Amino acid sequence: LEATSWLTFIARGGIDNYNDFRTSFFPMFSSSTRSDGEYFEEVRRLENLTIDIIGRAQSNIGESINASYTLGFGHNDRKRHTLFTRATDFTFNTRLKDFGTLSTDEFVSSTNSKSFFKSDRIFGVAAFNYDYTFFLNFSGAYETFSSASEGVFYPAVDLAWNFTRAKIFDNSFLSYGKLRASFGQVGVAPQRHRFDTTFETFTYSDYDDPLDITYFGGGFRFDDDKGNPDLKPEIKTEFEVGADFKFFKDKLGLNLTYYNNRVKDILLNVALSPSSGFNNQYKNAGELKNSGLEIDWDFNILQQRDYGVTLYGNFNNNKNEVIDLAGTSSVDLTGGSISSRAIVGQPVGVLFGTRALRNDDGSFALDEFGFPQLDPEQGILGDPNPDWRGGLGLGANFKGIRFNILFETSQGNDYAERTRFILRNFGTHTDVGNEVTLSQDMYNVRGDLFTAGETVRGNIDDFGAGPVLLDERWYTTKGGGFGSSVINEFAIGDGSWTRLREVSLGYTLNSKGLREKTKLGAIDFSITGRNLKLWTDVIGVDPEINQTGVSNGFGIDYFTNPTTRSYVFTLKITY
Repeated sequence: LEATSWLTFIARGGIDNYNDFRTSFFPMFSSSTRSDGEYFEEVRRLENLTIDIIGRAQSNIGESINASYTLGFGHNDRKRHTLFTRATDFTFNTRLKDFGTLSTDEFVSSTNSKSFFKSDRIFGVAAFNYDYTFFLNFSGAYETFSSASEGVFYPAVDLAWNFTRAKIFDNSFLSYGKLRASFGQVGVAPQRHRFDTTFETFTYSDYDDPLDITYFGGGFRFDDDKGNPDLKPEIKTEFEVGADFKFFKDKLGLNLTYYNNRVKDILLNVALSPSSGFNNQYKNAGELKNSGLEIDWDFNILQQRDYGVTLYGNFNNNKNEVIDLAGTSSVDLTGGSISSRAIVGQPVGVLFGTRALRNDDGSFALDEFGFPQLDPEQGILGDPNPDWRGGLGLGANFKGIRFNILFETSQGNDYAERTRFILRNFGTHTDVGNEVTLSQDMYNVRGDLFTAGETVRGNIDDFGAGPVLLDERWYTTKGGGFGSSVINEFAIGDGSWTRLREVSLGYTLNSKGLREKTKLGAIDFSITGRNLKLWTDVIGVDPEINQTGVSNGFGIDYFTNPTTRSYVFTLKITY
């Protein structure tokens, strides 16, 4: 709506509803715990309502200063509803299509969960520029969340100078140059429904004998996760400086940014003393700082009307450190024999677990047979944060044909190969099936002597006192498996990787004849392949995956599904 020549209003809204229906069926005599048959039925419904109202005004201050002002309001309302039904212990080996009428002799349980989240936001921006040379912007936003006890205000300011507007840069090899600096804050809302301590269903179990309360008619217990009515958003405050350049009549572009930020009131699940009656509490419990350099560039190798070739890339080297954890020195982010943790003074997510005993000089403290010994104290095993990440791509076009290829890499990050470590314990990983003929006498970890010329199954290694035999005794004690009696340090490896992230090929048909004969504006065809090739020293698994998915803890594999390789075909018709 254009109210006047200098004032406009925008009102927009959207409703997004999503329904997902899933079934799973395991007939009787299936493997593991499903030998008596099992059937799942799950219905998921998601609703999302958004409303935005924005007013914009423009004015001039004198002859050289242009100004614009924006004031707006935003509302978001999200609802999720999940209905889950489970049937087990079939009285006969039924078929999937027979589940319209379940027999009452079969055990049936169901769960019905609902969640709600709402946020409201008021924001404003005042932007000024002087002769399109100096730019100054002020902005602020006040936001409230249904999952937080209080609202929060985010201020921001940024300044830029296009110094190539000066006449001394006319006809220079530097065709564009801008210096910029900014300061601002952003927030992350707490997870929903964490205010109150509620009730929960429960299962007590070990590997052999689960005790599920639903088998005894159902029931609830007081939740062992303590509610927190004082939750507030975590706040990131960032300062950055940068420069943007274009050289040789815009053929080469270079952008540089240095940033430094601090995140306060980080939201974490913090362990409590069991004597309190609770195991964990979700709370604002941490402080973290980040700094790093970001570089991206592009070079137009060829640029003509009907064809062109562009080489482009990027680089970043984020460094972070945990500053505070609300009085504790360590917070477990994932759990497990090897955990990813937040530890004061360390990068977030460092890998923690059992390790080998070491001498003062850092070498292994070996036993009489030349094998490492277990350190009685657990410690840091590695850092899953990369030293740097980057990408390199090539794009080309010829008339209506276009092509793009992109490589990405992550270097210097450690990775916990728990799947491989566990399979070694069971003797089912390929690297424990080697047969070697000994060239000299060797001991195994139990002290058994194997003489030169013997052929044995296993591997040979040297921990610092000469070659030793890594056979079944090693992989089923210190060198593989579960728990605190193994040396989990030996599951840590170099998780660096390089991958062919994407290849795409497309063609756009938009000739004059097409428009005259079909009344169509254009027809666009494309095919894209993602995650096509991986180069890494990690064996048998993709080091980009993570046991706990997208979370604060990372760098651990434990029988996790690999990254998907995908092919996408696209047809776009423009009228």
